[in-house]
Order: sequence, then structure tokens, then C-alpha cells
Amino acid sequence: VVNGEVLYGHTAFAGELGHTTVVPGGRECGCGKHGCLETYASASGLVRTVLQLLSDTKEESALRDMAPSSLTSKIIAEAAANNDPVAMKAMNYTAEMLGFGIINAIVFSSPEAVFLFGGLTKAGEILFKPVREYVDKNVMPIFRGTVKILPSGISESNAAVLGAAALAWNEMK
Repeated sequence: VVNGEVLYGHTAFAGELGHTTVVPGGRECGCGKHGCLETYASASGLVRTVLQLLSDTKEESALRDMAPSSLTSKIIAEAAANNDPVAMKAMNYTAEMLGFGIINAIVFSSPEAVFLFGGLTKAGEILFKPVREYVDKNVMPIFRGTVKILPSGISESNAAVLGAAALAWNEMK
């Protein structure tokens, strides 16, 4: 949203920040590209990071006792809140990658606020605090402290309906 209006862009797909490249040649994304922000800074991206850390290190973690298919971002966030070292590293890496994407959006558009949406945001401050710290530490000084990073107030169950309604409303104007 720019100046209160939905930004569509030339192809009507403007704002797909989840599909900006943050790691050239990185993880494969469902969109067909590699290294998209979404593959690192999402609930499934967090699980992928934990699985990679578990395979690359011998570090003690309660997450080692779980079947990979049963790992969820909720379980990982809870483990991080309980100071599990692998979960904490994964959350911090995820926050860093998300912060990297947010910094690029800030420099491009100078927003008042960035609203995060989706399953990963349910981790709360275990995610938001390091994201805010990473952004504040690494954004250009002119932007430091000027952008709020907040959870979206839209529930996941209503998002598609509200988005469709906004599109229809905008077309009727």
C-alpha cells in the first residue's frame, strides 16, 4: 500500500518481496527461482534452517529427538524461547534474512511501517526483537528508527477474502 492505495505495478504483482533474491543460487523456491526471501524468512524456511543446522553440526538440541517431518515453526520458536541453541541460531538466522529483506524494502520505499504476516509471525518477540535489532543496526543511518516493524492485524483466515474485496473495491472506484 502506497499513500493509502494498493500498488499493483505494471503486471499487477507488485510487492512480492518474498520473491526477491536474498541468496543468489540459494534454496529452491516454489516459484521456480532460487534464493528467494521466502525460502529463508517463513515458517517453512525456519524448518529448513533447523534441518540444515542439525545436519551440519553436532550441537546438543532437543530438536534432534524429533522426526524431521514433525518439526514446525511453532515447535522451533518454543525451543528457542527455552534457549535451545540450534533453535536460537535458526531464529536468529531467519531474523537476519528477514531483516535483510526489510532493509531493502525500506531503502526502496521509505515506509512508515512494515507489517509482517504469516505463520512465522506467531513466534512473537522471539522473532520481532532480533528483526528490529538487525534492521536498526544495518539500515542506512537516515532511515534508522523511522520504520515500525509490526505484526499484521489481519487474521490468516480472512486475508484472501479481504484482499479480493480490496481489489473489487478498487476496481469500482
